[in-house]
Amino acid sequence: MRKHKRQQVQDENIKYTLANLNLRDAKSTEAKVLTVIPSGSKVQVVDAEEDWYEVIYNGIQGYVYNQYLSKTKYTWTNAALRPFADATTNPIEELPPKSKVQVLGTVGDWSRVIYNDQEGYIFSVLLSDDGNQPYEYDFQYFNTDMVRFVNDNNIKSPTNNLITTNLQNRLTYIFVKGENNNWELLYEWSCTVGKPSTPTIIGTFYVSGRKPYFGTDNYRVKYATRIKGSYYYHSILFNAAGTEIINDTLGEALSHGCIRLAVENAQWIYDNVLDATAIVIF
Repeated sequence: MRKHKRQQVQDENIKYTLANLNLRDAKSTEAKVLTVIPSGSKVQVVDAEEDWYEVIYNGIQGYVYNQYLSKTKYTWTNAALRPFADATTNPIEELPPKSKVQVLGTVGDWSRVIYNDQEGYIFSVLLSDDGNQPYEYDFQYFNTDMVRFVNDNNIKSPTNNLITTNLQNRLTYIFVKGENNNWELLYEWSCTVGKPSTPTIIGTFYVSGRKPYFGTDNYRVKYATRIKGSYYYHSILFNAAGTEIINDTLGEALSHGCIRLAVENAQWIYDNVLDATAIVIF
């Protein structure tokens, strides 16, 4: 297996290119190309949005389209990193739970990953978006009674709010902490989620910042509250100037992974939900 040259970047903020990739000076496929990053190169992530990552490569800062970068996953249990997609091969290394890996692609039921600059294969079911075991909650009432789901599972949040999103029903719920620390439902909103080729992440996450807007030369979204990495709750789509709605579709699976809401609902989260608020998406 290939050994990747270590660069002086924080592992928390690195990804790998999946192909030769144009580093541009703006978030547009028409923007000036600053350099071409070779396939398999390590880049430092400065910021991330739905379509684009702001990165540094060899001291040059610019923008790359996110589909050509590795995807971050975590082991939720002990997992063997193997030299081939074959459980009979001797492991390169044993990874403990919560280990972060960069996924380069898949081969059948195996994920080709990089961990500590070592490339190998991990059985895909041992990976999750948040480092927690998939289906760790009792989901009996998730599709029928969200209030009962959050209270029966005693879901904790560091703040007085909790957000859940049901990807099947395409609904987002806002809770507030009530008497006896039970969760009380404030709002239930229709939302649009990731399409099958760019799915919304699943797991438990915590609000980690916000932006008044972001976009490209083709569109803009407003009131963006970060779920994790390049995944946000944000508004429906506006034109690039932000003056006119160009796509107000809700209740569908067609985004690049973010969760779209009506403008007033996205703004409510942006204005009222504090950083570190828990989010459950399934």
